[in-house]
Amino acid sequence: MAGLELLYASVSNQISSGNDSIVCYLHWCMIHNGFRCIGSGEEAPKGETRPKKSELLPCGWNSSQDCYTLRYQPNDGDETYLFKAIPLEETLLVHVMRMSDETVATLNVEVDRYTNTQQLGNFESAYQNLEELHDNFKKEIIDDLKNDEKKTKGEASSLRDERLPSNTQQERRSRRDEDDDPLRVGPPRRPYASRQPEWGEPSNPLDIGRGDLDPFHAGGGMLMDPMRSGFPRGGIPDPSAGLPGRLPRGAVPPGARFDPFGPPGTGPDSAFRSGPDPDHLPPPGYDDMFG
Repeated sequence: MAGLELLYASVSNQISSGNDSIVCYLHWCMIHNGFRCIGSGEEAPKGETRPKKSELLPCGWNSSQDCYTLRYQPNDGDETYLFKAIPLEETLLVHVMRMSDETVATLNVEVDRYTNTQQLGNFESAYQNLEELHDNFKKEIIDDLKNDEKKTKGEASSLRDERLPSNTQQERRSRRDEDDDPLRVGPPRRPYASRQPEWGEPSNPLDIGRGDLDPFHAGGGMLMDPMRSGFPRGGIPDPSAGLPGRLPRGAVPPGARFDPFGPPGTGPDSAFRSGPDPDHLPPPGYDDMFG
Protein backbone atom coordinates (compact mmCIF):
# COMPACT_ATOMS: atom_id res chain seq x y z
CA MET A 1 0.00 0.00 0.00
CA ALA A 2 2.40 2.60 -1.31
CA GLY A 3 1.98 6.05 0.17
CA LEU A 4 -0.19 5.07 3.14
CA GLU A 5 2.66 5.09 5.64
CA LEU A 6 3.82 8.55 4.51
CA LEU A 7 0.25 9.85 4.70
CA TYR A 8 -0.20 8.44 8.18
CA ALA A 9 3.11 9.91 9.32
CA SER A 10 2.08 13.36 8.06
CA VAL A 11 -1.01 13.43 10.33
CA SER A 12 -0.01 11.02 13.12
CA ASN A 13 0.15 13.89 15.65
CA GLN A 14 -3.49 14.75 14.75
CA ILE A 15 -4.91 11.23 15.09
CA SER A 16 -6.56 10.76 18.45
CA SER A 17 -9.20 8.07 17.87
CA GLY A 18 -9.96 4.97 15.87
CA ASN A 19 -12.37 7.06 13.78
CA ASP A 20 -9.51 9.40 12.82
CA SER A 21 -7.35 6.50 11.69
CA ILE A 22 -10.21 5.02 9.61
CA VAL A 23 -10.92 8.36 7.90
CA CYS A 24 -7.19 8.70 7.18
CA TYR A 25 -7.16 5.27 5.56
CA LEU A 26 -10.35 5.90 3.53
CA HIS A 27 -8.80 9.15 2.31
CA TRP A 28 -5.88 7.04 1.04
CA CYS A 29 -8.40 4.74 -0.68
CA MET A 30 -9.88 7.72 -2.53
CA ILE A 31 -6.40 8.83 -3.63
CA HIS A 32 -5.48 5.28 -4.64
CA ASN A 33 -8.63 5.04 -6.83
CA GLY A 34 -7.97 8.16 -8.88
CA PHE A 35 -9.26 11.07 -6.75
CA ARG A 36 -7.64 14.11 -5.18
CA CYS A 37 -8.83 16.06 -2.16
CA ILE A 38 -9.86 19.69 -2.74
CA GLY A 39 -10.68 20.66 0.85
CA SER A 40 -12.83 20.03 3.91
CA GLY A 41 -16.43 21.06 4.54
CA GLU A 42 -19.48 20.78 2.33
CA GLU A 43 -18.80 23.91 0.28
CA ALA A 44 -15.71 25.51 -1.20
CA PRO A 45 -14.53 28.83 0.28
CA LYS A 46 -16.05 31.90 -1.32
CA GLY A 47 -14.00 33.28 -4.16
CA GLU A 48 -12.33 29.98 -4.92
CA THR A 49 -12.58 29.46 -8.68
CA ARG A 50 -10.22 26.56 -9.28
CA PRO A 51 -9.56 24.34 -6.23
CA LYS A 52 -6.13 22.88 -5.68
CA LYS A 53 -6.05 19.09 -5.85
CA SER A 54 -3.88 17.34 -3.29
CA GLU A 55 -3.03 13.87 -2.01
CA LEU A 56 -2.72 15.21 1.56
CA LEU A 57 -5.45 15.63 4.12
CA PRO A 58 -6.47 19.31 4.40
CA CYS A 59 -6.17 21.40 7.53
CA GLY A 60 -9.05 20.82 9.92
CA TRP A 61 -9.99 17.48 8.38
CA ASN A 62 -10.84 16.04 11.86
CA SER A 63 -11.81 19.23 13.63
CA SER A 64 -15.30 17.81 14.20
CA GLN A 65 -15.42 14.32 15.69
CA ASP A 66 -19.19 14.22 15.08
CA CYS A 67 -18.95 14.35 11.28
CA TYR A 68 -15.94 14.18 8.98
CA THR A 69 -16.57 16.06 5.73
CA LEU A 70 -14.15 16.15 2.77
CA ARG A 71 -14.46 17.06 -0.91
CA TYR A 72 -12.80 15.24 -3.82
CA GLN A 73 -12.44 15.48 -7.58
CA PRO A 74 -11.14 12.92 -10.09
CA ASN A 75 -7.58 13.38 -11.34
CA ASP A 76 -8.83 14.05 -14.86
CA GLY A 77 -12.15 15.73 -14.13
CA ASP A 78 -13.86 18.61 -12.32
CA GLU A 79 -16.87 16.77 -10.90
CA THR A 80 -17.07 17.12 -7.12
CA TYR A 81 -17.66 14.23 -4.71
CA LEU A 82 -18.64 14.87 -1.10
CA PHE A 83 -17.25 12.43 1.49
CA LYS A 84 -18.92 12.16 4.90
CA ALA A 85 -18.13 9.82 7.80
CA ILE A 86 -20.46 9.87 10.83
CA PRO A 87 -19.55 7.96 14.02
CA LEU A 88 -22.38 5.86 15.48
CA GLU A 89 -21.34 3.90 18.58
CA GLU A 90 -18.66 1.45 17.33
CA THR A 91 -19.48 1.97 13.64
CA LEU A 92 -18.48 4.64 11.16
CA LEU A 93 -21.20 5.42 8.59
CA VAL A 94 -19.47 6.45 5.35
CA HIS A 95 -21.30 8.25 2.52
CA VAL A 96 -19.85 9.50 -0.77
CA MET A 97 -22.15 11.64 -2.94
CA ARG A 98 -21.60 12.79 -6.51
CA MET A 99 -22.75 16.40 -6.35
CA SER A 100 -23.89 16.70 -9.98
CA ASP A 101 -26.77 14.23 -9.64
CA GLU A 102 -26.73 13.57 -5.86
CA THR A 103 -26.00 9.85 -6.35
CA VAL A 104 -24.92 8.37 -3.00
CA ALA A 105 -22.89 5.24 -2.18
CA THR A 106 -22.62 4.05 1.45
CA LEU A 107 -20.50 1.76 3.60
CA ASN A 108 -20.64 0.82 7.29
CA VAL A 109 -17.21 0.32 8.89
CA GLU A 110 -16.71 -1.51 12.20
CA VAL A 111 -13.91 0.58 13.71
CA ASP A 112 -12.54 -2.07 16.10
CA ARG A 113 -12.27 -4.61 13.28
CA TYR A 114 -9.77 -2.50 11.36
CA THR A 115 -7.87 -0.46 14.01
CA ASN A 116 -5.96 -0.95 17.24
CA THR A 117 -7.02 2.04 19.29
CA GLN A 118 -4.25 1.38 21.79
CA GLN A 119 -1.52 1.57 19.12
CA LEU A 120 -2.53 4.59 17.06
CA GLY A 121 0.87 6.25 17.42
CA ASN A 122 2.62 3.41 15.59
CA PHE A 123 1.69 2.89 11.95
CA GLU A 124 2.87 -0.73 11.96
CA SER A 125 0.32 -1.70 14.60
CA ALA A 126 -2.40 0.94 14.09
CA TYR A 127 -4.32 -1.05 11.45
CA GLN A 128 -5.50 -4.58 10.81
CA ASN A 129 -7.50 -6.33 8.05
CA LEU A 130 -6.83 -3.44 5.68
CA GLU A 131 -7.14 -5.50 2.51
CA GLU A 132 -10.67 -6.46 3.50
CA LEU A 133 -11.57 -2.84 4.20
CA HIS A 134 -10.08 -1.73 0.88
CA ASP A 135 -12.05 -4.37 -1.05
CA ASN A 136 -15.29 -3.37 0.69
CA PHE A 137 -14.70 0.33 0.05
CA LYS A 138 -13.91 -0.22 -3.61
CA LYS A 139 -16.93 -2.48 -4.14
CA GLU A 140 -19.50 -0.49 -2.18
CA ILE A 141 -18.29 3.05 -2.94
CA ILE A 142 -16.00 3.35 -5.96
CA ASP A 143 -17.50 0.65 -8.20
CA ASP A 144 -21.05 1.56 -7.24
CA LEU A 145 -20.53 5.19 -8.27
CA LYS A 146 -18.80 4.23 -11.53
CA ASN A 147 -21.52 1.74 -12.49
CA ASP A 148 -24.20 4.31 -11.78
CA GLU A 149 -22.31 6.86 -13.89
CA LYS A 150 -22.22 4.41 -16.84
CA LYS A 151 -25.95 3.78 -16.43
CA THR A 152 -26.66 7.52 -16.38
CA LYS A 153 -24.60 8.05 -19.53
CA GLY A 154 -26.42 5.17 -21.22
CA GLU A 155 -29.80 6.69 -20.38
CA ALA A 156 -28.62 10.05 -21.71
CA SER A 157 -27.50 8.39 -24.94
CA SER A 158 -30.90 6.69 -25.30
CA LEU A 159 -32.61 10.03 -24.75
CA ARG A 160 -30.50 11.58 -27.52
CA ASP A 161 -31.48 8.72 -29.84
CA GLU A 162 -35.15 9.36 -29.12
CA ARG A 163 -34.67 12.97 -30.24
CA LEU A 164 -33.23 11.89 -33.60
CA PRO A 165 -35.46 11.80 -36.71
CA SER A 166 -37.62 8.71 -36.87
CA ASN A 167 -35.82 7.27 -39.92
CA THR A 168 -32.45 7.51 -38.11
CA GLN A 169 -33.93 5.79 -35.05
CA GLN A 170 -35.30 2.99 -37.23
CA GLU A 171 -31.91 2.45 -38.89
CA ARG A 172 -30.15 2.22 -35.51
CA ARG A 173 -32.79 -0.11 -34.07
CA SER A 174 -32.65 -2.37 -37.15
CA ARG A 175 -28.87 -2.60 -36.87
CA ARG A 176 -29.17 -3.46 -33.16
CA ASP A 177 -31.87 -6.08 -33.86
CA GLU A 178 -29.74 -7.61 -36.60
CA ASP A 179 -26.66 -7.74 -34.37
CA ASP A 180 -28.68 -9.32 -31.54
CA ASP A 181 -30.19 -12.03 -33.76
CA PRO A 182 -29.06 -15.31 -32.11
CA LEU A 183 -29.84 -17.29 -35.29
CA ARG A 184 -27.76 -15.17 -37.62
CA VAL A 185 -24.58 -16.80 -38.91
CA GLY A 186 -22.18 -14.99 -41.17
CA PRO A 187 -22.58 -11.49 -42.62
CA PRO A 188 -25.70 -9.40 -41.93
CA ARG A 189 -28.78 -10.33 -43.88
CA ARG A 190 -29.93 -7.93 -46.55
CA PRO A 191 -33.31 -6.25 -46.06
CA TYR A 192 -36.07 -7.95 -48.03
CA ALA A 193 -36.59 -4.86 -50.15
CA SER A 194 -32.97 -4.93 -51.34
CA ARG A 195 -33.00 -8.58 -52.47
CA GLN A 196 -32.87 -9.12 -56.20
CA PRO A 197 -35.12 -11.69 -57.89
CA GLU A 198 -33.29 -14.91 -58.60
CA TRP A 199 -35.32 -16.25 -61.52
CA GLY A 200 -32.41 -16.37 -63.99
CA GLU A 201 -31.18 -19.55 -65.60
CA PRO A 202 -28.58 -21.49 -63.60
CA SER A 203 -25.05 -21.33 -64.94
CA ASN A 204 -24.70 -25.09 -64.50
CA PRO A 205 -27.83 -27.28 -64.90
CA LEU A 206 -26.05 -30.14 -63.11
CA ASP A 207 -25.85 -27.92 -60.02
CA ILE A 208 -29.53 -28.48 -59.28
CA GLY A 209 -30.01 -30.36 -56.02
CA ARG A 210 -26.73 -29.31 -54.46
CA GLY A 211 -28.62 -27.05 -52.05
CA ASP A 212 -30.12 -30.15 -50.40
CA LEU A 213 -26.62 -31.40 -49.54
CA ASP A 214 -24.89 -28.10 -48.85
CA PRO A 215 -27.02 -25.68 -46.75
CA PHE A 216 -24.67 -22.80 -47.58
CA HIS A 217 -24.98 -23.30 -51.33
CA ALA A 218 -27.14 -20.79 -53.16
CA GLY A 219 -28.32 -23.26 -55.81
CA GLY A 220 -31.70 -24.94 -55.99
CA GLY A 221 -32.84 -28.20 -54.47
CA MET A 222 -34.59 -31.24 -55.92
CA LEU A 223 -37.98 -29.53 -56.04
CA MET A 224 -39.11 -28.98 -59.61
CA ASP A 225 -38.68 -25.33 -60.50
CA PRO A 226 -39.72 -24.40 -64.05
CA MET A 227 -37.86 -21.12 -63.68
CA ARG A 228 -34.52 -22.85 -62.88
CA SER A 229 -34.77 -26.08 -64.84
CA GLY A 230 -31.97 -25.19 -67.25
CA PHE A 231 -34.28 -25.68 -70.23
CA PRO A 232 -35.80 -22.99 -72.42
CA ARG A 233 -38.40 -21.07 -70.55
CA GLY A 234 -40.71 -20.56 -73.53
CA GLY A 235 -43.99 -19.02 -72.51
CA ILE A 236 -43.86 -20.04 -68.82
CA PRO A 237 -44.94 -17.01 -66.78
CA ASP A 238 -43.10 -15.81 -63.70
CA PRO A 239 -45.00 -17.35 -60.72
CA SER A 240 -44.20 -14.29 -58.59
CA ALA A 241 -46.36 -12.33 -61.00
CA GLY A 242 -49.20 -14.82 -60.55
CA LEU A 243 -50.33 -17.82 -62.58
CA PRO A 244 -53.71 -17.06 -64.23
CA GLY A 245 -56.50 -19.12 -62.80
CA ARG A 246 -54.36 -20.70 -60.06
CA LEU A 247 -52.08 -18.26 -58.22
CA PRO A 248 -52.71 -14.57 -57.54
CA ARG A 249 -49.92 -12.06 -58.01
CA GLY A 250 -47.40 -12.19 -55.18
CA ALA A 251 -48.40 -15.68 -54.04
CA VAL A 252 -44.85 -16.95 -54.71
CA PRO A 253 -42.11 -14.68 -53.24
CA PRO A 254 -39.26 -13.80 -55.62
CA GLY A 255 -36.45 -16.33 -55.29
CA ALA A 256 -38.61 -18.98 -53.60
CA ARG A 257 -38.32 -22.64 -54.59
CA PHE A 258 -41.56 -23.33 -56.43
CA ASP A 259 -43.09 -26.76 -57.02
CA PRO A 260 -45.87 -26.30 -59.58
CA PHE A 261 -49.01 -28.34 -59.18
CA GLY A 262 -49.88 -28.70 -62.84
CA PRO A 263 -48.51 -27.91 -66.29
CA PRO A 264 -48.20 -24.16 -66.75
CA GLY A 265 -50.93 -22.59 -68.80
CA THR A 266 -53.74 -25.07 -68.10
CA GLY A 267 -55.93 -22.84 -65.97
CA PRO A 268 -59.47 -22.12 -67.11
CA ASP A 269 -58.63 -18.49 -67.86
CA SER A 270 -55.09 -19.03 -69.10
CA ALA A 271 -53.94 -17.62 -72.42
CA PHE A 272 -51.74 -20.70 -72.77
CA ARG A 273 -54.61 -23.17 -72.50
CA SER A 274 -53.91 -26.17 -74.72
CA GLY A 275 -56.66 -28.64 -73.78
CA PRO A 276 -57.89 -31.35 -76.26
CA ASP A 277 -60.18 -30.40 -79.08
CA PRO A 278 -63.73 -31.64 -78.47
CA ASP A 279 -63.61 -33.44 -81.88
CA HIS A 280 -60.42 -35.40 -81.09
CA LEU A 281 -62.33 -38.36 -79.61
CA PRO A 282 -65.93 -38.24 -80.92
CA PRO A 283 -68.36 -40.96 -79.85
CA PRO A 284 -69.14 -43.79 -82.28
CA GLY A 285 -71.35 -42.67 -85.11
CA TYR A 286 -70.86 -39.03 -84.13
CA ASP A 287 -70.33 -37.92 -87.73
CA ASP A 288 -72.64 -40.55 -89.35
CA MET A 289 -75.58 -38.57 -90.45
CA PHE A 290 -77.39 -41.83 -91.32
CA GLY A 291 -76.60 -43.62 -88.04
